[in-house]
Amino acid sequence: MEEAKVGGVKVEEPKVAKAPEVEKTFQPKDLATKMGISPKRLRAMLREEHPREVEVKGKRWEIPISLAKEVEKAYKEKVKAREAKKQAEIKAQLEGKA
Repeated sequence: MEEAKVGGVKVEEPKVAKAPEVEKTFQPKDLATKMGISPKRLRAMLREEHPREVEVKGKRWEIPISLAKEVEKAYKEKVKAREAKKQAEIKAQLEGKA
């Protein structure tokens, strides 16, 4: 408890307990929309790379923000690598025709 003076008299003020911070979660539909892919594709990626515990299989997906950030980063890297490979293939084809 904190002390405060009221009219020269010390009065103890009760401390207010702070609510525990709850990590924000995403539904697959919301995260997929943010990433520009289908929720079905996102769930497939999650099952492959981040399998859920047996207890939550078949239940509503709750994707913590920490996992959402990780998945977004990995997806962006995959897309970037795929585009680089595609560009290299196009360049090789054009060089072969010249």
